Amino acid sequence: MSGGIEKGTEALRCAGIARFVDTYLDGEFGERERAEFEAHLAECERCRAKVREQAAWKQAVKSAAPREQAPAALRNRVQRAIAREGRPGAGSAEARRAGVTSWRRWAVRVLPIAAAAGLVATVASSSLFRSTGIAWSPVAADVVAKHRRNLPIEVQGGPQDLRRWYSDKVDFPVRPPHLPAAALRGGRLANVGDRQAAYLVYDKNGNKVSVFIFDPGEMRIEAQRKELVGNREVYLDQDRGYNVALFRDQGVGYAIASELGPDEMLKLVSSFAP
Repeated sequence: MSGGIEKGTEALRCAGIARFVDTYLDGEFGERERAEFEAHLAECERCRAKVREQAAWKQAVKSAAPREQAPAALRNRVQRAIAREGRPGAGSAEARRAGVTSWRRWAVRVLPIAAAAGLVATVASSSLFRSTGIAWSPVAADVVAKHRRNLPIEVQGGPQDLRRWYSDKVDFPVRPPHLPAAALRGGRLANVGDRQAAYLVYDKNGNKVSVFIFDPGEMRIEAQRKELVGNREVYLDQDRGYNVALFRDQGVGYAIASELGPDEMLKLVSSFAP
């Protein structure tokens, strides 16, 4: 009997995995939920295969689909809808009770009831939007997702070493910036949206600072807050507790992500010297 119970519980957990694979791959889990999710993946080959399959499918769609900027009117409507959803009293009673419940509690306790009532999609999306926060700029959301993942460094060395390494790998100049009181740890190849990027990692007093350098082309670099720093228009955004500064310099796009506060981010940009 106990073996049957364990198998039933495991099946529920796997059902939870199947429902939240996209949430995991898009970097929308909090640290606790992500750790619990990955602990299950470490023990379950079937779920690992599901995650690999979905990741490959998402990448294939991303590579094939055209990347177009949504009209400003649509973006404003979505932003207003998100703001309304975040106000106290918004959403269903089930969503308010669910709060920021972890995926495991969803899988074992809530999923069977919510699925029967047809409420899973509504409750999950409502609670996750309120608990994680949404960046206004898609560029900010993208770089924060990569910043949080601690991707491995592919090259180490000083600024000149990294410039040489990137010289035959990307089609734009990579000039590793000097950031005050920050040590350059290394870099790797990455992307910002559908554009190839140089990803540099710095350490500033124990805080990780990620710098993405890319060719923005006609990409719109903007966010809710804009500051004029020197001769640069700097856009500031926030996603899941991380701050992002976006700007152009000599035709090249830069995105800086860290846990530093907005004022500290502006100080970094003000002394930014590629």
